[in-house]
Amino acid sequence: MSSETVVFKVGNSLAVRLVGDCRLPRGTRVRERWEGKTIVIEPVVDAWSDAFLASAGAWDEPIERPGRNEPARDPFA
Repeated sequence: MSSETVVFKVGNSLAVRLVGDCRLPRGTRVRERWEGKTIVIEPVVDAWSDAFLASAGAWDEPIERPGRNEPARDPFA
């Protein structure tokens, strides 16, 4: 489904109202990125996808995600 919306300003940020089938639950964390001239907005998923787990084989233990327990990197170091 395709629909049009308008970019508007909220405080010092720009916002887009998602309508129709594009609605996400309030408070959903999203990631935005450019693909050429297209802006892609996608929900941040904090779990391994079913497709990945299926490709990993029959593993019945939790899989730790890399970097979870490491301290944040200092970008100025």
